[in-house]
Amino acid sequence: MADPFASDTRDEAPMAEALALARATARRTWPNPPVGAVVVRDGEVVGRGAHAGAGSPHAEPLALADAGAAARGATLYVTLEPCNHQGRTPPCAAAVYEAGIARVVVAMRDPNPQVTGGGCRWLRDRGLAVDVGVGAAEALELVWPFAAGGGFPRPWIELKTATTLDGRFAPPDTTRDAAAPFFLTGPDARRDVHRRRRRVDVVLVGEGTVRADRPRLDGRGAAGQNDVPQAEPLAAYCDTDLSWTGGFARETYLVLAGEQAAADAARVAAITADGGKVVACRTSDGRLDLPDVLRKFAARDLVTVMVEGGPRLAASFLGAGLVDRWLRYEAPRVLGAGIGWPADLAPGAEDFHVTRIERHGDDLLTILDRRDFRSLLTEVTA
Repeated sequence: MADPFASDTRDEAPMAEALALARATARRTWPNPPVGAVVVRDGEVVGRGAHAGAGSPHAEPLALADAGAAARGATLYVTLEPCNHQGRTPPCAAAVYEAGIARVVVAMRDPNPQVTGGGCRWLRDRGLAVDVGVGAAEALELVWPFAAGGGFPRPWIELKTATTLDGRFAPPDTTRDAAAPFFLTGPDARRDVHRRRRRVDVVLVGEGTVRADRPRLDGRGAAGQNDVPQAEPLAAYCDTDLSWTGGFARETYLVLAGEQAAADAARVAAITADGGKVVACRTSDGRLDLPDVLRKFAARDLVTVMVEGGPRLAASFLGAGLVDRWLRYEAPRVLGAGIGWPADLAPGAEDFHVTRIERHGDDLLTILDRRDFRSLLTEVTA
């Protein structure tokens, strides 16, 4: 079994470049995973490629075309196992073989259990040297929504919460400046959130957050950084009864509303005039039916969602068992009073695995996943 944290040092730099290519896309590639590839001959990179999204060429043929005749006898570094099946594009394994590549270094195998290892086996059967596991942890993190979510049978949900040491989301409303947003965490943590926003299709909050903070829900804090997609995520908020028509801080956005409220022509017109699009969703017990919300997102090809906002929305997604990854930012503060988890909508009982803990300035980020990251890492490097 390959050790996913060990590698030949000669392979680390070219694989790092392949990973950088996969990260630096103009737009997100979902529902396809982001993939980068480089061709190396005599120690020099002679070809580069990155997948740009469904229907576009895969990273391997792009890198091979860039290398041209120099690909013969060279080494191909690719962040995900070359496919060996016909989809919207021809199989990449055959293209690698036909280009005359002598060795292939793969960061991780395809996480699809029906495909895993197929491309590597096909290439080995034809005499190519194939090594797996270089840069595996970084590659799996890059495609984690695709890998852990099983190819998006429903949109992937990444919940982000920010609380104090005593579990408060915000101070009491009477102590807040109503004209300005309130931040628990520091600038480093907020920049991290902006980077993560750039990797999802849509950022979702509740109507209460829109009223209180007037958020833009964009990734402006990651502007100019070339290791995240350049396109901004779509902004959306839930407002079951369309009680807020006071505008939003983005030019275009979605409002998820109950079917009855979505039939109110005057309120819909006010939101439409502001650049919003009202999406009618089913309701249950007076709240939006979250599985139906996700179906509405999927119908618009929005398959990666970051849920932000306050404790009610967070508790709703947790209680529905819909959270795939939980980003828990914790500020080293104690408020003693303020907004906490809602007593009438407690989070449901769920099991998460701690994937890692990071420090961003004075704040801590605990990343928890429903699927065990290290277990899957072992599977895709075996």
